[in-house]
Amino acid sequence: MSNRRLSYTRQAFARRVMISRDRLFIVVEGIDLDSPFYDRICSSSGKIEDAGYQVWLAQQIKASDEGNGASGKTAVLAHFDHFKKRKQLSFTSTNGEIRSIAFMMDRDNEDITGGSRRSQHAIYTEMFDVEAEIFFRGKDSKALSTALSLDMKSADHLAAHLGDWIADLAVIWRDWIEWCCIAKATGARCGVGFSKESTINVPKYGPVDPATQAREAATVARRAVCEPADFARKQLSISRRVANRHAKGEAAKTVRGKWLPFYLIYLIGQYFGNSPYVYQGFTTIAARMYLDACDFSEDWVSYYQTRLEKLIS
Repeated sequence: MSNRRLSYTRQAFARRVMISRDRLFIVVEGIDLDSPFYDRICSSSGKIEDAGYQVWLAQQIKASDEGNGASGKTAVLAHFDHFKKRKQLSFTSTNGEIRSIAFMMDRDNEDITGGSRRSQHAIYTEMFDVEAEIFFRGKDSKALSTALSLDMKSADHLAAHLGDWIADLAVIWRDWIEWCCIAKATGARCGVGFSKESTINVPKYGPVDPATQAREAATVARRAVCEPADFARKQLSISRRVANRHAKGEAAKTVRGKWLPFYLIYLIGQYFGNSPYVYQGFTTIAARMYLDACDFSEDWVSYYQTRLEKLIS
């Protein structure tokens, strides 16, 4: 259940959790996709449904009476740190019922770069972020038949052509992703980062250009906020972790969700050639189409449900 029209200070929100009949409060960072994604995860769990739950945007919780609440991961982390410090992540009522707050956050490859919070109340996406999770879990044929107005036979053929397209992008952009992780882990503020698409693949979904990669790597090393020896150590560690993801068949987990609609357009264009399909607005609607094409009764949902159910056990 979502309450988007309401907002509270942190102190008032804690009181609401304590007195509410609902036993699970979920705080999410994203405005558009996070709320419906986690709502469907919760509603497909009988245990969570019976306990009662509420989904809140980070911006609905304010640090003080003045100003507005902030959104995004930074805001979720700030809320988590606040409630953890005050031992208000969970409450036990007089009848022994547990009421808990769960903070749902994008993983952002922090299993590779470091920096994630360690708590059962801080739950990270299994994929890079919620958007990547939706594209990975959604059925290509169902989503694309709606997004592109295709009959199911045509959509099935297109889906077969796409194959494991997210993992394919992870392989194509492996070096870029690795350098993005290195830049993040070493505090290098430069043009290499997950907010951008690859600048070292030429063309964009083609092979790595060695000269461009060398320039970008030099920039990361120059802007890194650490000593050269520490930089070399972190670079080696991240290279090993990225390699491990690929070796375990989990390369798709390293790909940022915002990159995926654009790669889809590229692949669809390759498939249809000069056919008169219009992609205007596709990058905006694609994630919603894939969300509707997710099956929340499948096993992958247990990754989230198990963690959430534990908070009210």
